[in-house]
Amino acid sequence: MSTTKSTNGGTNAATDFFSDMFKTTVDMDKMIEAQRKNVEALVEAQRVAFEGYKTAMERQVALMKEAMNEYSTVTGDLFSGKTPEANASKQAELAQNAFRNAFENSREIAEITTKTNQDAFAVLQKRFTEGVEEMKSATTAAKK
Repeated sequence: MSTTKSTNGGTNAATDFFSDMFKTTVDMDKMIEAQRKNVEALVEAQRVAFEGYKTAMERQVALMKEAMNEYSTVTGDLFSGKTPEANASKQAELAQNAFRNAFENSREIAEITTKTNQDAFAVLQKRFTEGVEEMKSATTAAKK
């Protein structure tokens, strides 16, 4: 930073700050291009997120259909036991299988959405890194 002498023999920090600030030039074409790329990255991140969440939703629908088909099948088997003890045992087994399936299905959906979030964030993170470099090159100190 340059030092400007004030009338009383000292330096004037405010004058130094503003005179140095105006020595920086900005390449507006580079700035506009950087903003265009920012918007493109946002659009791409939204597309990635949309596709991922669409996949998760479609998988949830398929899993629900599978579960409904399975439940309608096992409902008939539920009371097919010869004794109340056999029916209770069958109910416990069906409940355990239903719980296990629900847990696995939830895990699968969580993995899909986690991957979707990571992929969308990676697009934005890449653009942020590029943008920092572009901003550095778009603002240059004026030649003295």
